[in-house]
Amino acid sequence: MRPTQELEQEIRTSSDPAMLAGEDYALPTLPEYLSALLAERGLTVREAILACNLDRNYGYQLFNGTRRPTRNTLLVLALALHLPEEEAQRLLKIGGRQPLYARNRWDAAVLYALGHDLGVEGAEELLRSLGEGELL
Repeated sequence: MRPTQELEQEIRTSSDPAMLAGEDYALPTLPEYLSALLAERGLTVREAILACNLDRNYGYQLFNGTRRPTRNTLLVLALALHLPEEEAQRLLKIGGRQPLYARNRWDAAVLYALGHDLGVEGAEELLRSLGEGELL
């Protein structure tokens, strides 16, 4: 998958709209995207499930596509994998969930946690300190 900036440049400079039919413009499935994220970070599915503190069966179902994860589960995964905000928002989009919205305090706290690489525990602590509940 090519970087977004490279695709944007190609769109600006291309004189042929047929280039928009390429695979770069289709969203991957959630299992494909999760697999790519784990491969980039050198992690196994088992390690990701443990880092998220998910039930083993549920975790494997998420990664193989037989269960659709909740928004919060995707956010826990983003925090556990230390994804930057842009990748976390993409994960939500591919997972069919609403993006984080800065005017919502709970979402803003998660955005802060992502931007400051607080991880799952740090995000949980921040949310509790704001009286905003928990991730899971």
